[in-house]
Amino acid sequence: MFILSFVFFISIFFLFLFYFINFFLSNKLLEKNKVSSFESGFVSVGKVQNSFSIHFFVIMLMFVIFDLEVVMLIGLLVSDFNSFFSFIMLLFFVLGGFYMEWWYGKLIWII
Repeated sequence: MFILSFVFFISIFFLFLFYFINFFLSNKLLEKNKVSSFESGFVSVGKVQNSFSIHFFVIMLMFVIFDLEVVMLIGLLVSDFNSFFSFIMLLFFVLGGFYMEWWYGKLIWII
């Protein structure tokens, strides 16, 4: 138990040490694009809430869903029939949602 707690405290110590060394030695650029609240490749005009495009959110959501699908696919390797059936259902719903987004034209990237 002593060894485990010793390793834990040494790890925490090095974590904070490297964090503060990185914080104090890093270059901080205070340019206009770096300190702006909406850094997405174009200059926002007006309020930030008005310049947000919903397409960023839709594409981000699709990436998250497909990442979860890949994680479930990896877990399928060591599974039984019930988890295989649930994976097939998830795949059906994901592909159905993807088809629905394609049908309604939400995948067209226009800013």
